[in-house]
Amino acid sequence: MTEYLTYEEYTNLGGTLDLTAFNRNITRAFGIVENATYGRIRSLYGVPKEVKALCRDLTEFLAANEGTAKTVQSFSQNAGGVSESITYVGVTDAEIKTKIDDMIYDYLYSVKTKNGTSILYKGAYDIED
Repeated sequence: MTEYLTYEEYTNLGGTLDLTAFNRNITRAFGIVENATYGRIRSLYGVPKEVKALCRDLTEFLAANEGTAKTVQSFSQNAGGVSESITYVGVTDAEIKTKIDDMIYDYLYSVKTKNGTSILYKGAYDIED
């Protein structure tokens, strides 16, 4: 898989994860970007700064939201003098997907191939693109 962002570039762009957390999440971020762009980034002359910034933010977002999808926000139960309270602060899978989609759009909407096709275009495109 093409590397859009190295750890050195990530830290130069203000990334704060350690190398282990970066490595654990960057491959997933690459996959998300590849799917969203239909692999068009590989046809560009170099990786645009918008793609690098998106990979940085996706990597940090994925790291921050590992295993956090929880649906219970508050639960309280009293039984025979024993009290139990559960509160989860997290986001749902749908909220995570929406946030990722928003980041992709915000960063990549204006990025075009050499022929002027948006890298987010979902239709057929010229092989020369």
